[in-house]
Amino acid sequence: MTLTPTQHELVARAKRYPFGTPFISYVFVGGACWTLCNYNGDELRNASVEVDGRVWPIGEALVRHGYDPAALSVPRLAVLASGSNASPTRLKEKFSLNSDQTLIPVIKYQISDLVPVFSAKFASYGSITATLQYAPGTQSEMFVTYLTEPQLTRMHETESIGDEYHFARMDKVTICHEGGDPATEPIYSYLSIKGVFQVDNLQFTLSGSETSAPEACFLARSQEQMLRLAWKLLESNKNLDVFIYENIFNESIRRRRNDLLQAYSTSFDNRSIEIIESPVDALFKTNG
Repeated sequence: MTLTPTQHELVARAKRYPFGTPFISYVFVGGACWTLCNYNGDELRNASVEVDGRVWPIGEALVRHGYDPAALSVPRLAVLASGSNASPTRLKEKFSLNSDQTLIPVIKYQISDLVPVFSAKFASYGSITATLQYAPGTQSEMFVTYLTEPQLTRMHETESIGDEYHFARMDKVTICHEGGDPATEPIYSYLSIKGVFQVDNLQFTLSGSETSAPEACFLARSQEQMLRLAWKLLESNKNLDVFIYENIFNESIRRRRNDLLQAYSTSFDNRSIEIIESPVDALFKTNG
């Protein structure tokens, strides 16, 4: 099979996962990425943002761009972004530009005891996606998205809850913002139902992610390296790009290959989590 230029671009996109993540905290506003400045982890409304090369108080920047600063005070849930949910590119794909869903704080923290790793599954767009692994004693830099009720509802839709991911609550997670004091609090996350990709007792962190996870157990790998590994493990007689393309456009092939990848899967090691099955609005009644 020879791929067309359009098909090659879809394959190339699959290899780009997690689609580019900024190095510092930001606010996703109307498809734009505003760098967060002068933020110490307390009230976001007291912070500043850099927009088009100039630093503004965040409330003033919002007004200048036609947004209501009251959106900063809307109840939100803290949801860990272990992979592409921290990417402005992916957030722009997931969220409409003409609703309150366009304002999302995306804050970088040091997270204790959790490591962002590759899951044992192919997504519908061809990438091997991220999940979390419990690793006591480790520190990992990860982003937390602060989502309103409509935003969390939309995020659930994009994560195929119950089919590809569980939505889980983890209590007593220690997080620390740069320059701030550690805080222990509950946090939510999406955990792959298919588990963590593991080969010969090795699991795989996303290349570029900062983590103290020991190399004896965790190896950093790029998306393309992981796709190539899965391709070899499944002994496909197709070339790599055709293999990836089939996973994008043939759901039955993708599901069969995901079933085969279960031979190279292990579970999230911490059993003290709560899988959330209640409606999203119930979470906000509890936490709002």
